Amino acid sequence: MLGILVYLYFLFIGYAYSCYVFKEKDIYFRGWMGGIFGNVLLMAGIVIPSFICGFTYLSHIILIVLAALPLAYFIKKSGVEEFRTLFCSVSGKSAEGLPELPGKKRGKAVAAPSAERMCMDWKILVFLVLPIAIVIWILLTNHILAPDGTGAVTTGQSTYGDLRLHLSFITSIAEQKTFPPDYSIMPGNVIGYPFFVDMLSSSLFLFGTPLRWAVLVPSYIISLLLVGGFYIVAYSLTKRRAAAALATVLFFINGGLGFAYFFEGAKSDSSVFTQIFTSYYHTPTNARSSDFYKNIHWANTICDMIIPQRTTMAGWCMLQPTIWLLTEAVKTGKRKLYIILGIISGCMLMIHTHMLLAFAMICAVMFFLYLIEQKGAEAKKAFVLNWVIFGGIAVVLIAPQFFVWTLRQTSGGSFLSFHFNWENNNGSMTDPYLWFYLKNWGITALFAVPAVLTAPKDNKKLIAGAALVFVVAELVLFQPLTYDNNKMFFVPYMILVILVAAWLVKMWDALKNVKGRAYLATIVIAAGTLSGALTICREYVSGTNSNYGKYQMFSADEMEMAEYIRENTPSDSVILTSDSFASPVYALTGRDIFAGPANFVGTHGLSDGYEQKLSELDNAYSGTYEELLEFCEENGIDYVYVGREELSSSDFSVNTDTIDRLELVYSVGSESLYNILY
Repeated sequence: MLGILVYLYFLFIGYAYSCYVFKEKDIYFRGWMGGIFGNVLLMAGIVIPSFICGFTYLSHIILIVLAALPLAYFIKKSGVEEFRTLFCSVSGKSAEGLPELPGKKRGKAVAAPSAERMCMDWKILVFLVLPIAIVIWILLTNHILAPDGTGAVTTGQSTYGDLRLHLSFITSIAEQKTFPPDYSIMPGNVIGYPFFVDMLSSSLFLFGTPLRWAVLVPSYIISLLLVGGFYIVAYSLTKRRAAAALATVLFFINGGLGFAYFFEGAKSDSSVFTQIFTSYYHTPTNARSSDFYKNIHWANTICDMIIPQRTTMAGWCMLQPTIWLLTEAVKTGKRKLYIILGIISGCMLMIHTHMLLAFAMICAVMFFLYLIEQKGAEAKKAFVLNWVIFGGIAVVLIAPQFFVWTLRQTSGGSFLSFHFNWENNNGSMTDPYLWFYLKNWGITALFAVPAVLTAPKDNKKLIAGAALVFVVAELVLFQPLTYDNNKMFFVPYMILVILVAAWLVKMWDALKNVKGRAYLATIVIAAGTLSGALTICREYVSGTNSNYGKYQMFSADEMEMAEYIRENTPSDSVILTSDSFASPVYALTGRDIFAGPANFVGTHGLSDGYEQKLSELDNAYSGTYEELLEFCEENGIDYVYVGREELSSSDFSVNTDTIDRLELVYSVGSESLYNILY
């Protein structure tokens, strides 16, 4: 698969950069940061060539060449042997044990990282990071276009909706090759949603990787970088492996006290508990089912954020290195950290806008708090200069993204509105303010106060920035859907989890002479992870058992028809199809349609004129042959699609007499494609 090889090439280049920039770090850190560099290179680096040449093979070839040029400079500057030592050694200690290059003398040894700088070891990787990553990989595998053996593909509970829109971005960018890309569900509107991670999959798809694997392979890598990166950041803030490991578990297997409702309900009706694994969103972390509404909205990190929300997964992945770089830069004053920070954060706007906004708030607070501590005019001048360099690089990279994409997306009236108390007043019950967060955030909220008060002063500055994010997220709604503000809330939550874990480890040490501390620790960890563990089990079942939530995403006929359209119609074709979110046309073919699903159109701020389009869509399918031809000619429509979704639509009826007069291009089962001959 050439697409996967292209992706691995950029990961290789990224790791080489990391070896040069972070030569004093261990291989785990260099591998993590190298993965970040490689993904940013392909996600954001392809933008400039694509503006010039379109999203084409040529653009990627240009980027492949450009990405290698700095590496050639690094090798020349360091020497081949020394760079080879950095690239291949586990600790960076020396080239000992590596075969000599013919005719070359071994380069000078590179100092091994000290014990303090060895942020991870193989035990942490094998027994903590990989198990959590494997849980994510399993859920991704049985949720993303999973084949059922008949030609159809299935999905799970959390990905049944959002995945289709992500697929539409991936296929339309790769198939149409125009840049900047438009929404295929509402042609003429430039995509303003953060699409860089989907464009990453478009690169793989463009080079021939099957769509399923074009989604899965980057997701596997990015999720691994996310889990490993979270541990590294937690360790850098706590300087305790036990605290970093506990924080990692509490964040990814997260959940509040929702499990208590289910155990209580099971006393009178056992099905209350068993329905966790069988019913739609009847879980202890996200109980939306109307028959058991308990105001539980704090989603599980893996099931409701990482698996269905690819942009959130990528945004969190990029947030970890920016937090690490920021906290290290303000403490050490190293300019190279500020430069790298400016580059990565400057690329974040179209990776995940919410993460960049949250990070900007944290930076604002950190800047002023650390500026106050600078002693003397020279120290202040040097500090400000570093921030000017960091901010200047970030602004230069962010500004074009903002004006080309974000400004258009957010200028509509459905974005940026006042809203207080998040989801607590969005249902049939409202809890007291503090109780709402206590039962949703669980032990993270319960131990927040002592954890913050006893944190080191540098961590207090970081949590002060995170507190600003929380306050703003409680007052401002950043998108039409209230629930989606959790993307902002998760930023202070993840930092607070780390501080709480550090405090719990301190308590463990303080209670070393107390009998029963192991039982107490077990209770605390169980309280922090039980809701999340139950939710993860439910999500796994939803992707494997057709009786309890395994959904057919596209039938075998729809898959065959989509393949035919991709291979046999012009990439700039416009197809008349249903506005159903389950339509295979917009998701799988990469072709534009006349009007897409209402739920996606609304949440992306594309509602202007949408109702008129739906009315015209109704008239087109139900009208006469002459009316249909006139409509298609006026709107540049090349094909008419009639399939399961069109025939079963409750919004309009298909005039079969009209359709029968069209030229049938291809048909399989209930799916048919017709040509429009003007």
